[in-house]
Amino acid sequence: MVENTRQTTLDSPSGEINSLEDIDWTFEGADTTYLTHGLHSYPARMIPQIPNALFNYYLSEEVISEGDVVYDPFSGSGTTAVEGRLHGLNAEANDINPLACILSRTKATPLDIRSLKTARDELLNGLPNELREVRQEFQNGTLEIEEEPEIRDGWFPEPQFYELWHIRGRIDDLEENHGEEIVRFFRVVLSAVTRKVSFQRNGEYKRYRMAEEDREDHNPDVYDGFKNRLKKNVDLMEQYSEQVDHSLNTVVHYADSRTATENENPVDENSADIVITSPPYGDHGTTVAYGQFSQDPAIMAGSHTYDEMKAVDKTGLGGSNSELEPMEELEEWSPSFAATMDALREKDGRAEDAMDFVRDYYEVMKEVAKILKPGQPSAWVVANRTMSRVNIPTHLITRELCEHIGYEHEVTLPREIPTKTLPWSNAPENIEGTTGDLMANENIVVLTSPK
Repeated sequence: MVENTRQTTLDSPSGEINSLEDIDWTFEGADTTYLTHGLHSYPARMIPQIPNALFNYYLSEEVISEGDVVYDPFSGSGTTAVEGRLHGLNAEANDINPLACILSRTKATPLDIRSLKTARDELLNGLPNELREVRQEFQNGTLEIEEEPEIRDGWFPEPQFYELWHIRGRIDDLEENHGEEIVRFFRVVLSAVTRKVSFQRNGEYKRYRMAEEDREDHNPDVYDGFKNRLKKNVDLMEQYSEQVDHSLNTVVHYADSRTATENENPVDENSADIVITSPPYGDHGTTVAYGQFSQDPAIMAGSHTYDEMKAVDKTGLGGSNSELEPMEELEEWSPSFAATMDALREKDGRAEDAMDFVRDYYEVMKEVAKILKPGQPSAWVVANRTMSRVNIPTHLITRELCEHIGYEHEVTLPREIPTKTLPWSNAPENIEGTTGDLMANENIVVLTSPK
């Protein structure tokens, strides 16, 4: 067994933990990429210290027990699922982003390391020479590709683009002999390298290219990048796999959490013992564009199409593809939302967008109430944002709408979020040089499900 690198104790200023309020939720300087949390980046990722502390607390209070089920309606990169497995819990989750589902399954599922290393050696065997041949054929104009990935022109240096695609083909060929789980692990490695090789600007969560003059000097070594990332990820998976129970189960549904109990492969009602989730802060188009972040990596590394990835942000909460109708009753049920809508209407702001998002968010709250066993805890990690320079008090809206459904509010825990990859300001009026603050803190809204 390797040393357990996760935080297993509850920290508080006084050293005594009698309630969730005694915990120091800042986690300043904490390592947020330990074990498989470090396999792949993801925007606005909930830090693992939050579910770790919540699980530790509720296990110590015997509210949950090992073998119970944690549910996350917004799986993202799988932070809750990974921590669930580390704490002896089964996990179930939803996400509408196919890359998020790949990441969640890969990060949370332990592998047989001997089998993984055997497949790794097979993948790397002869690969440097093959990539040199791809480069040479490209330069000679003799490179033939049967089917290119559906990636838009101008986003990758060449011939690196074709070297990545060649690695993708080698990974595909491994599945028959080594199985889906190991091949999926390699796809995550390729996804991470794809983003690094591309012209995507570092630190951006939306789809922005580096300046044209910087692209001329961008000449990454694909093989070295892939080999180094593969080594790092294998090491992280080996540490994780030695620490967790391989008999536990993690199920991630590539499906809409607004209809979680009604989908083709539904989440069962009264099946979860605890819910820990970090919902989107707003519609993907104007806040965190998960689909844009994931587009090229998912197309290059997986079997997903351009149209499928373009639809991710439109199908998110408040997205243009939602089929739900506005609900005026939401303003009756949440005074904070009513005040927000009044302020947006007064400024002729984005009231319709706010309504679309909160309406969809409310549907998820109702589904979670069905899935979570009566009287069990749920933690909603939310950040307040601005729309048209109007602050959106998401923590109050969450509490009030959940209470209308029948949840009981336990506590709201504020914390700063200086380490998240998020936009700190925007230009809500689209006036050049004019910006407004977005978000620099978040709240953990803790409620128990309807009894």
